Amino acid sequence: MEQKIIDRKYRFLAVNPCTGQIHDESDSILFLVKDQALPVALRVYRDECERLGCSDTHLESLDLLYERVIFFQETNVKLPETDTPCEVNRCIGGKV
Repeated sequence: MEQKIIDRKYRFLAVNPCTGQIHDESDSILFLVKDQALPVALRVYRDECERLGCSDTHLESLDLLYERVIFFQETNVKLPETDTPCEVNRCIGGKV
C-alpha cells in the first residue's frame, strides 16, 4: 500500500525525545516559527484542546509554546508563502 504524504511542502524526521516515537510528513505537518500565521493557528489549536478536555499541563505547554513563538517573531518575520516551482509542484500538484 502506498504511503500517503500529508505535508507536501517539507520532508522531515521528528523524534520525540521522551517516547522515542518517530514522525515524518506521512503523519505530521511542519510549520516554521517565523510564519506570521502560526500564532493564530496555535491559539485556535489551544482553544480546541481545552474544549476537548486536554490536561492542564498540555494547555500550559501550548501557552509556553505560543510565548516562545511570539518572542521569536519579534525579531524574525516572514510571510507564509509557497513560491518556488518545486514547492508548487509538491503542495498543489501532489508530486513528491
